[in-house]
Amino acid sequence: MTTALAGVLSGGLTGCAAAGLPGGASGATGGAHGETTGASDETTSDPTEEELLEESLDQMAGAACVDWMRFADPAEAASAAGAVLLGTVVERDGTAELYGVEAHRWLFDVEQVLERPDSEVPGWEPPEELAISAGERISVVSTPETCGGRDSAYPAGDPLEPDTNAGPLIVLLSGSTEDGSTESEVGFQLITPFQGVVPPEDDGALPAEWPDNP
Repeated sequence: MTTALAGVLSGGLTGCAAAGLPGGASGATGGAHGETTGASDETTSDPTEEELLEESLDQMAGAACVDWMRFADPAEAASAAGAVLLGTVVERDGTAELYGVEAHRWLFDVEQVLERPDSEVPGWEPPEELAISAGERISVVSTPETCGGRDSAYPAGDPLEPDTNAGPLIVLLSGSTEDGSTESEVGFQLITPFQGVVPPEDDGALPAEWPDNP
């Protein structure tokens, strides 16, 4: 494997994000902002550059910018996941606040719990497996990409959107939360925004490569 797994216990995160977020990242991003100067009671005017900057910072306030772990192949990602599930997205199940943005929550029917591959990294201990069984319907939060502000959770599209991914999918769920447990206010979430969903092989198995690989 070409990608080191350090930091995977923090939900597939490297780098930094706002303190106290699910995934265990630390440090804050974004700038501080002060009071916004109001307009006169009698007249109004176009906002100044300073006011536009403060408005932009207000929109970004509370959002994290996460440097996500990149896995060399699905097996590497699956070995770091809390659960590897084959199933089908049913429908939207509302939203959840995650990493400072409004993330999509989906209902997911679990058809099969796949075995996690063994890691090839010496001394690597996988996270505790999540208590999920075949036949369950669970809620899964589609982890947002972050860095684009509160209104830009999925610039390239939500990977759990059924119109994008029709039919069975394999989802890789994060195995830890901000307090190190396997439960959080948002519930289950994809291990990363980019590599948390992969189409299965014809027999339902985990593919050897990511779909965009040659």
